[in-house]
Amino acid sequence: MPKKIKLEPHDTLEEWHDKISRIRNNEHKLKMLVIEKILANSNITAKEVQEIFFISPRTMYNWINQYNDNGLEGLKAQNPKGRGSGKGRIKVDDEVYKQLKEAIEQNPEKKWTLKAQQAYIEELCGVKVTQQAVAYRMKRV
Repeated sequence: MPKKIKLEPHDTLEEWHDKISRIRNNEHKLKMLVIEKILANSNITAKEVQEIFFISPRTMYNWINQYNDNGLEGLKAQNPKGRGSGKGRIKVDDEVYKQLKEAIEQNPEKKWTLKAQQAYIEELCGVKVTQQAVAYRMKRV
């Protein structure tokens, strides 16, 4: 027997149509269309939804759980800047790396590993940077 999809009642179908018409983000809109399909036909099976929208079971159930937990807000992208894009990360100013270079020159006896340099930057400006970023930026200073 096909598995029944359970949705929490956050919105009526009419309210949902109105909200979809105002969405510009295509990824967000796809999630909403999947939920709309389920709201419009309570007898639709998970397999049918997956075949209609060409999505994996895991993806579909993730979206359903996001909707059930937080409604429309839950469907918004978890990482609105885009996964792995580097956007949204806090950039550390070149001056911080210059200060680090000066500290290294002033304390040559200290072992300045990447981890130590990373800790120095975090202590100096309160921002956690990756060791890879430290290595890259220190070559440029």
